[in-house]
Amino acid sequence: MQLIPLRSSLVVNNLKKKIKRLFFKDNGSVSIYAIMIILPIFLLNALLIDTLRILSAERQIDSAMETALRSTMSQFSSDLAGVGLFAYGGEDAGADFTTYMNNQFYSSSDLSGTQNLSRPTITNATASFDTSRNLVDYNVFRHQIVESMKYQAPVQMGTDLFELLTNNDISLEDVEKAEELVKNYEEILDLMKKRNAEIDKAIEQLTPYNKLIKADIEAEVIGKKVTSDEEAIPENLETFQQLVFYLDRYQELKEKKESEEELTSDEEQEITNYEDGVKAKPYKSVIDIEMYHTGIPEHLVGSNRDTSNPASGTAKDYNDQINELMGDSESLEELEEFTLNDEFFTTILDNEGQIYEDIRFDKSLEGSPNQDNLGTFSVGQLFLAFYVAIEGGNKELADAIIQSIESKLGNLEKKQVKKIEDEMQKYDKVKKALENVDIKAEEEAADESFGSLWAELNKYNDIKNQISGDNQLYAELDSIVTEYNGVTGQGGDAEEPSRLQFIEDAFTRFKEFVEFMQGFPTSVRNELYINEYIMANYGSKEPYKLASAESYAFSTKKAQYITYGYNIAGMNYFMFLKDIALILFVGNLIGQAVQGGFAGPLGFFKALGTALATTANDLIQLTNTSKLDWNPFSAFGGKAIPMNMSMFLRIIMAMKSTSEPYNNEKIRRLQAVITRETDVRLDTSPSYIEGNVEGRIKLWFIPQLAEVLPGKVEGNYYIFDSRKVYSY
Repeated sequence: MQLIPLRSSLVVNNLKKKIKRLFFKDNGSVSIYAIMIILPIFLLNALLIDTLRILSAERQIDSAMETALRSTMSQFSSDLAGVGLFAYGGEDAGADFTTYMNNQFYSSSDLSGTQNLSRPTITNATASFDTSRNLVDYNVFRHQIVESMKYQAPVQMGTDLFELLTNNDISLEDVEKAEELVKNYEEILDLMKKRNAEIDKAIEQLTPYNKLIKADIEAEVIGKKVTSDEEAIPENLETFQQLVFYLDRYQELKEKKESEEELTSDEEQEITNYEDGVKAKPYKSVIDIEMYHTGIPEHLVGSNRDTSNPASGTAKDYNDQINELMGDSESLEELEEFTLNDEFFTTILDNEGQIYEDIRFDKSLEGSPNQDNLGTFSVGQLFLAFYVAIEGGNKELADAIIQSIESKLGNLEKKQVKKIEDEMQKYDKVKKALENVDIKAEEEAADESFGSLWAELNKYNDIKNQISGDNQLYAELDSIVTEYNGVTGQGGDAEEPSRLQFIEDAFTRFKEFVEFMQGFPTSVRNELYINEYIMANYGSKEPYKLASAESYAFSTKKAQYITYGYNIAGMNYFMFLKDIALILFVGNLIGQAVQGGFAGPLGFFKALGTALATTANDLIQLTNTSKLDWNPFSAFGGKAIPMNMSMFLRIIMAMKSTSEPYNNEKIRRLQAVITRETDVRLDTSPSYIEGNVEGRIKLWFIPQLAEVLPGKVEGNYYIFDSRKVYSY
């Protein structure tokens, strides 16, 4: 029973000894360690060798794709290249790309050397265009032009434009102040004319209104006292004094008639004469007062009689606008003598209203009239009371009523009428002061100068029929622009604007000019490059003479069409000339203002006329010689520079280029012109190509090792899938 455990113990001990000898004996231990170390190194070397072969193959494919894409895109459109644009002009880019790729890997002469160790096999090679990235795309189009013009544009622009942009101390605030001054002068003088016209209409009613109080009622209604010795009642009794004087005679005849005494025919006629006089009640004067009371405020403040909120188009409304424009401006101080304050309107209306209250018929009654309370009644009510007294035979009351009416009229004349007439005299001085300046002749001279300037510009209308053939060309360009998803051209307005509108347009254009210069060059740098591209390829050419039909033709003014976009023959050059005139005018007008100021209305119109005449002369010189020594900022210390038509076009294009919507429209028109000139459709002219190549390389060692790399392994091959984009 004890032998079994003993044998088991011997077996275990023998096994331990064998294992110990296996691991701890000295014979063969170096070889085992070497195998354990060399095997990972071998595997790593195998992976590195295949990795280097893969990397080399990738480099070969990448280089081949670059070469193939360049070779494919070398077939660009020569017509577009002639105007600095590049787009594919071949027939089959995909086939060309495949051919170029295969030629590099499967040429007739076998490759030799170490390159064969990593030469991949091309299983598929294709190329396709990104059709959305053609030359109609704004970004693609801009990129190509900007890249091509980076070095050319500064040379084309030259130093003159740079000096104009840098050698001046002008600011937008300076121009806005000048604009406000000119605009205010024009507006104030115009408002003064309108205000005075409305006041004159009111005075046409105020004058007879005052006359009714001062003379008409007293002369025609009350009348002079009758001192005749003639007792017989005459015909045509009209006045209160006549009715009072002949009241006794009338009562005597009435009593005689009522007592059935026989009256002679003359006596009967006397009764008739008196009664006819009583019937002719003098209500007309009071009715006239009512009419004037309604009409006077309509011209001054409006029917609501509210001086604090006058109706539009009334004298007070115009006067408020004048005072608001005047403000505290020192430059407008010379116009103060032509202004009116609010007191003028309130005094007239308040006192006119008081007169009306003391005259009107429908004033509320306070008992029956008697000699003690006549002062509480209006003149109109006293008229009625007078006839009641006459018909009642109350001569004393009738006399008292006459005296009360005369007293009321006298008070109104001394107070209310006097105050109204004082204000009218103030206005008369203001009006005469404006008229005595005799600005009419200077204003007419300014209008004549403006007419002459516009006549020079409007020579376009005399010759536009000679270039009407361009209309078909513009229609074709419009069609291209529409197809390129842009905007079509538009008609222009060659009608003569008002002088004030011309001035407003001029300052608007001049401020754009100043804003452009303040933002130069970073804000519009790329657009300046595009503008220079337009000038280089489709610029403005001579002639420029105002009366030459060729000056307005598309063939010589392609850049003007691209800049303005009008689709009417000659309109683009006309608008170009108009913009030049607007800019010249403001420079000349500001110069006139700074030299001597406007010095009141007379000086203003003289400065205006001189600036307009100078602008016309400058325009004629510029169009005849294409040269002008111009200094728009002389008033601000700027230096004169030699200008020509091309430089003016550069400036105007740059001014307009501060607006992104305009820039897109400009590019569409440029693309339309390019299409028409080259006969190449830009929407089918791709400039971006994408190449795709599939290839493989056989792995020399263990394929599973290569699976740790980013690519794809299939069997014994490492698979390449490469993509590369190329653009002009």
